[in-house]
Amino acid sequence: MHTAVCDALRISHPVVQAGMGGWTNPALVAAVSNAGGLGILACCWSSADVVRQSLRQIRALTDRPFGVNFVLHLTDDAVFQHCLDERVPVFSFFRGDPGPATARVHAIGAKVLHQITTVAEAEQACAANVDVLVAQGCEAGGHMGPMPLWTLLPEVVRVAGHRPVLAAGGIVDGQGLAAAIAFGAAGVLMGTRFLATPEAPATVDHKQAIVNARLGDTIPTLVWDILWGEDWPGGIRTQSLRNAMTDRWDGREHDLRAGLDAVRAEFAAAEARQDITLIPLLAGVGAARIRDILPAADVVRDTVRDAEEILRHLAARAPA
Repeated sequence: MHTAVCDALRISHPVVQAGMGGWTNPALVAAVSNAGGLGILACCWSSADVVRQSLRQIRALTDRPFGVNFVLHLTDDAVFQHCLDERVPVFSFFRGDPGPATARVHAIGAKVLHQITTVAEAEQACAANVDVLVAQGCEAGGHMGPMPLWTLLPEVVRVAGHRPVLAAGGIVDGQGLAAAIAFGAAGVLMGTRFLATPEAPATVDHKQAIVNARLGDTIPTLVWDILWGEDWPGGIRTQSLRNAMTDRWDGREHDLRAGLDAVRAEFAAAEARQDITLIPLLAGVGAARIRDILPAADVVRDTVRDAEEILRHLAARAPA
């Protein structure tokens, strides 16, 4: 399956791994890129030294294109500049005006993906001349926007014009890729599916919780950002698997803030012992469709193979 995004990013398959902050590593990035997709390293919340070492490891593992991801309003400019100096081929952005950062990336001849959650954000990204848009629906894991993917995607495709669009949010397999293609996208960006791989740095318990998840087991919440002390603009929430912490505090944010010191102490202790009932298990609604932990390369290849089969089947059924 070869689409416009393959040409734009110089990849073989229209499957991109999301730059999940805290849940990517060189092994995952390289595995996705070696399989013909695009692996992306999360760079927010990492020091320049850590990113420098990670880039070195990625390049030792693959000679294929890969990317780095930045949340624009949380970007450390020293880390960003280091990625520019290292001539990383693809930069992925989320939130904020991508114009200034895009100009710096284009100056070194690299490409820009920008993830958007509204049509207004898509228009802003097009004005900034980004190379690829990512339409992210509210089905996504982690920080997600307000609109359902299949409502947002056609409008983003319309606004994008000649620019390729990737679909993101709840997509975990070839059926999702085939649907995205039918809606006008040129490929998909997947996060949760790549968490459930041996290469991903998520814990064994986190991965198994994704495999065990069923419909209704995820929740978009402000609880985790309150505990992290992060202020995301635009009412952005974080989607995760439900657990005792979200059950206790979601909808009671005022009370959580009032007793924040004590809850943060409990949270820190839970993180130290990796108690999955009290720490964030980020996942999108697509977790309900994941039934196994597969190597990242198999995820890429199975997704493309199954999408091609579905599209062939649909084409054969179409009226002459």
